Amino acid sequence: MTLRNKFMPAMLMLGVVAFSSCEKQEDESIQPTLERKGVITHIMADSAEVTSYNFAGSNLSQINHYDVESGELESFEKYERDQKGRILKSSSYAAGTKALLSEQTFTYSTSGELTKSTMAYYNGSKLEYTAYATYDYDANNKLEKKSVFEGKEGEGEGKLKSYTTYEVLPNGNYAQEKQYVIDDNNEAKLFSTTTNSYDGNVNPFHNLTEPGTASSPNNLTASTTVVHNSKKTYKYSYTYTYDERGYPQTQTVTSPSGKRVTYQYLYSH
Repeated sequence: MTLRNKFMPAMLMLGVVAFSSCEKQEDESIQPTLERKGVITHIMADSAEVTSYNFAGSNLSQINHYDVESGELESFEKYERDQKGRILKSSSYAAGTKALLSEQTFTYSTSGELTKSTMAYYNGSKLEYTAYATYDYDANNKLEKKSVFEGKEGEGEGKLKSYTTYEVLPNGNYAQEKQYVIDDNNEAKLFSTTTNSYDGNVNPFHNLTEPGTASSPNNLTASTTVVHNSKKTYKYSYTYTYDERGYPQTQTVTSPSGKRVTYQYLYSH
């Protein structure tokens, strides 16, 4: 669930690939269709819409991203699911041209755990980059490791580019992430370490994240990333106001530069 959201409620490291870095078109409806009460439907910034969420029954079906200045829809993601409600495919489109920007598919084990995802990125109609990821879980079915490969599996192109390991607290929150990159000598080098802190309230995005995302049940209050080769440290802090349910109504993000942005969460009734 970054979800691939420009708003970044979880501040997750997406991997080095993300740092560098058929026209099957369904109805581009951007009005939420809700059969589920109390779920997040919109994110606002200074009364301008940033993101909205569409649901089909209890399942998230589409995420819409807007330009804060113009209010126009910029891009959107659609999700395809199996009969168990698991996401099989996510597709991202440019709003104006309806051009396919990226596709991601998900494969599960017989026990229901995510085992692999494939990623394809496009520029116009041209495929520019492909990658895939594999996933490992601990005894409590919490994400323990994500490995990212460049190319396509089974075609002699797959090459390990990076992997991330996760430390999980007993309450299910992801306390630390360590990202490693594979150098020219095929050795793993620690690229960054991210340490997270949380409040005790409900994270409204927890059950909306895409498979393979280190999603925590509580809200992030602080995130510090150390990039080891540059010896730079990036600190973000997050403060909230809450409704009577303990769900966040607003989130104020303070960036490493000290800039503050406040987001408002709107929920279905």
